[in-house]
Amino acid sequence: MVSILVLILNLVIPGTGLIARRREWLGFSLALLFGICGNVGLASWLIAPEALPSWLTYVAFALAGLTWLLAQFLYARQCRHLSRCEVAVRGLVDEGRAALERGDVDAANAALCAAAAIDEEHLELNVLRARLLARTGDEVEARRYWRRVLELDRAGGYRGEARGALAGSEPAAPGAAAELRR
Repeated sequence: MVSILVLILNLVIPGTGLIARRREWLGFSLALLFGICGNVGLASWLIAPEALPSWLTYVAFALAGLTWLLAQFLYARQCRHLSRCEVAVRGLVDEGRAALERGDVDAANAALCAAAAIDEEHLELNVLRARLLARTGDEVEARRYWRRVLELDRAGGYRGEARGALAGSEPAAPGAAAELRR
């Protein structure tokens, strides 16, 4: 449902779909360019046709049309890219979860780090990294990941676990983590 709304929004205001699909600056730039060109075109065609040269109308509408086409192309490309990334991350997260359940901390860490290199905003990835770090004793980093889980979990599936983990572990003194690593 959200994908359809984002698609419709991108069709009406080009670039907004890119904003929703993690290409904020590109989407903002395209939306801004479309808005400026559209307004200049409308102004030179309807509002003040005698004050502005006629070629400006054609150029402004042509640029607005090209911006619209470019925004649709880039939106489709970004959707395909994110779809491929989701498949790759899902496989690595499944591999990391299985390794964590087996107790193979090194394999879990390798799989989860590889997944994080692709998409660090994946909810389950952050949950598994928090669990892994808590298991290895790095409470400071685990708390950071649990806070990230609270930010990412819109549906609330992991909020209880994250809040429990954050409430159950008191923050360590700033130098304590450095002392433990030595």
